[in-house]
Amino acid sequence: MSPSHPASFAVTLDAAIEESGLSLDRLRHHLAARGVTLSRSALSYWRRGRSQPERSTSLEAVTHLEAVLSLSPGTLTSQLGPRAPRGRWLGRPADCVERRRLWPELRPFSAELKPPPDGQLAFWSIHDRVVVDADGSERALRVHLVAEATMDGVDRLMTYHQSDHPLSGEPRYQGVRFARTGRVRVDRATGMTVGELHLDRVLAAGEVTAVEYEVVFPPGERIDHYHRRFTRPVPEYVCQVQFGLNLPRRVRAYEQRGLSGPRHPGAPLRIGTSHAVTFAARDVRPGLCGPRWEW
Repeated sequence: MSPSHPASFAVTLDAAIEESGLSLDRLRHHLAARGVTLSRSALSYWRRGRSQPERSTSLEAVTHLEAVLSLSPGTLTSQLGPRAPRGRWLGRPADCVERRRLWPELRPFSAELKPPPDGQLAFWSIHDRVVVDADGSERALRVHLVAEATMDGVDRLMTYHQSDHPLSGEPRYQGVRFARTGRVRVDRATGMTVGELHLDRVLAAGEVTAVEYEVVFPPGERIDHYHRRFTRPVPEYVCQVQFGLNLPRRVRAYEQRGLSGPRHPGAPLRIGTSHAVTFAARDVRPGLCGPRWEW
């Protein structure tokens, strides 16, 4: 990883905490056993990139964090960048949502797949195309994304899909371009599919890649929405839903801050003569967004 990249400290800390399985309160307990007092808000801010340690006591706490999280000495401290005027750190990353809060069904897969930290790739744009058959079942998801590496050594990305109902069969990946399919794990009972894509080259910090892939799903129950879950802001998101012979009566955009948060309805969306509807958003915030429809 590149120690000079400003996002690396938050990304590395977030990944280490996620892998440890420790809550912030348990982490504070371990630090207290070492004689280090650190507030929960400080840990949360560091992890989410809203601030970085600057005082001597905070910098000392970081060295203890490395030990508690079983990191090599210097793993975190080497990621700290220069301070800007008025005590602010340069290049601090935007707000984010913890991956486990948006993907609660992911944890059983994590021990085997060891997903890389979300922040290792900053997405410039994501374009989803969802294919819905005549019975209203989701049959395919075609994705095109553009992303920039925030650190050196980025060589893969993880894809997640959560069906609302148990799966009748195994989804399969096809049409992968500028990457190759790695491990795919499916929990048919929960509808969770996790796919690993190996990039066609190892990225250095600042390098950009574009990847395309398609996930084909078995026949399933009728759906009434599609959303993408964002742990970090994305400048542009487009979702096109291609319906079959039967069309919904109405379609509307919506967004949620979290899985259990209130649903905020957006503008109505019109279906074209191609039986497709387009949802588009700029400067997408962490959370969920996409189209919903009524049959």
